[in-house]
Amino acid sequence: MREVIWHGRGGQGAFTAARLLGAAASLAEGRFVLAFPSFGPERRGAPIRAFTKMDDAPIGDRSASAQADFVVYLDDTLLDEDWQRELKPGGSVLVNSARAYDDPRIVSVDADGLSSAVLGRPIPNTAFLGALAALDDRASLADVHEAVRLYMPEKLHAKNLVIIDAVYAQFDPARGGTAAEGDPACAGLVAGDPAGAAVAAEGDLARAGVAGARSQDASGEGALPVGPYPAAKPRPVSRAAGVRIPTLRSGSLDPDYARTTCFEAGYLVAKNAGWRSLRPVIDAAACTGCLQCYLYCPDGAIFKASAADMAAPPASSQAPATRAPRAATPAQAVFVDYDFCKGCGICVKACRFGALFLVSERQEQRETSEVAE
Repeated sequence: MREVIWHGRGGQGAFTAARLLGAAASLAEGRFVLAFPSFGPERRGAPIRAFTKMDDAPIGDRSASAQADFVVYLDDTLLDEDWQRELKPGGSVLVNSARAYDDPRIVSVDADGLSSAVLGRPIPNTAFLGALAALDDRASLADVHEAVRLYMPEKLHAKNLVIIDAVYAQFDPARGGTAAEGDPACAGLVAGDPAGAAVAAEGDLARAGVAGARSQDASGEGALPVGPYPAAKPRPVSRAAGVRIPTLRSGSLDPDYARTTCFEAGYLVAKNAGWRSLRPVIDAAACTGCLQCYLYCPDGAIFKASAADMAAPPASSQAPATRAPRAATPAQAVFVDYDFCKGCGICVKACRFGALFLVSERQEQRETSEVAE
C-alpha cells in the first residue's frame, strides 16, 4: 500500500489535493483508493490533516495513517521537530517552502510562489500533485490531468494544469508536462528561474483580469491589513504572573455602556498548537489604548503590562509585538500573548484606529531562527 499524509491549514485545499490524488490513482485498472480528511469545525487557518491510501487490492483499513511514504506540508510552519515519526523508511517529506533543508528526505516546493504567480494568490495544493506524479508511479501525469478535469470546476482547469506541469517538470525535466511546454507562465520556472516565471505570469494575469493576492479573514470575506514589521522591532516581553487588564467590575474601568455586558476574557490553559499563519502586530503611533482589541479577543491573548514588567527578562523566545498607548497611560503598554493567539484577525477588524495589522508567521519564524543561529 502507498500512503500519503497531507498537513495543511483550513482553506489551503489539503483534502481537495488528497481527493484529486486518489481520483488520479484510481483511474488505472485494478487500483483501489481511499481519500479522507481529519478535521472538525475548525476555521480557516486551523491545522488539518488529510490522507490518501492507494493499493492494488481493496483497502479495509479506513483509519488515519500513522506513517506514510510521502508526508506533504502545505504550510512549512507545520513542520515540527518530530516530523520523522510519520515517515516510513525510504519515504520523503514535501514542504511548501522556498528554503533548502539539510536533510535529503525533505524536499522543498515553492508552491506559494508559483500559485501566486499563476493564480494571483497562494493556493499551494495542486502543485504537490505534480511532484507526486513525478516521484511515484501510482498516479501518472495524464491521470492527474484527468482527475483535475473531472473533479475541479472548468474555470480552474487551465491554470492549475500549468502549476502541476511546472512542478512535474522540476522533478522530471525529461518528461515535462504538456501544459508547461511553451507556456510563458511556466517557462522561467521550468528553466530554474522562478523570478522569470513570476514576471511572465504577471502578464497572463493582467490579460485575464485576475486581481493580486490578498489576505482574507476567517470568513473569507474582506481584506485584513497585512504588512511587514516596522524597521525597529519591539523588545520581547512576556506576560508576568498577575499581569491582567482590570475587570470592568473592579472599579478601575467603568464605562457606562459596558458596565454589565463586558467581562475580562478568560485565559486558555493550553498553548497555541500551530493555528496561527498570520500574527497581529500593534502599531505604536496609532494605538490609543482603547482596549477594543482586548474586549473582542476570543482567547484573552491581549493584555497590559507596566514599565516594570517590560523591563523583566523575557520568558519566551517568541517576540510579542508591543506598542505603548498614548500619554493617558504612559506607564502601561498593550501586548499580544503569542502563546495563545491563534491569528484569527478579530482584533485587527475591531481596531478603529488602524493600529493593528497582520504579518506572516512563516517570515517571523525564519527571522527568529536566523537570529538564534
